[in-house]
Amino acid sequence: MNFEPFKIVPVGYVRKEPETHIKILPEFREATEGLREGDWVKLVLWFHESDTPEKRRTLKVHPYGNPKNPLTGVFATRSPCRPNPVALYTVRIHRIEGSRLYIDEIDAEDGTPVVDIKIFVERYDCPKEVPIEEREAEIGAGRTIGEVNIIPRKADHLDELEEVSPEEYDALILEIGPKTTTLTAKELVELIEALQEVYENLPVEIKDKLRGMFQ
Repeated sequence: MNFEPFKIVPVGYVRKEPETHIKILPEFREATEGLREGDWVKLVLWFHESDTPEKRRTLKVHPYGNPKNPLTGVFATRSPCRPNPVALYTVRIHRIEGSRLYIDEIDAEDGTPVVDIKIFVERYDCPKEVPIEEREAEIGAGRTIGEVNIIPRKADHLDELEEVSPEEYDALILEIGPKTTTLTAKELVELIEALQEVYENLPVEIKDKLRGMFQ
């Protein structure tokens, strides 16, 4: 098998001392802005110790390395032996100290290259049937407020909705950290009313400062 190679560069490395953490390289430190302690993230690692011609030619393995298990295609396993030795982990960031992200314990070796870090999003990473399909979401109109993402539903085909009640019409996707839910049009109005009530009950001094910020 001959393939055209392409380049992947490490953005950091797994370190095991004194605790498991990701050491981000200085040139990529700015890319961690926005990550918070408590966030769940997806790590993409390069299993460098499996980056050998022999292991990369391996297309079937015994799952868990147990010969009692039938030979299975590597794409149906988590084996480190595969055409491209990429590894995926879902971990929680416990604390951030400079260029170090302290995470859950993982079985990767000390010095394993990290090729990417992505925030965990339940809608993408734990797919399930949801009332609003991806193609119906107005992704470009999404708003991020703190740890909350608000993604409205496209307003297409309104002529087909004459018989749909506000209680039935799913109006937006609401992501809070890694969790995803949807709100109906009726629930959206109730949320707006609740937020308005919270705003009205803010101290006068805070509301005055907010007015100055948003004028």
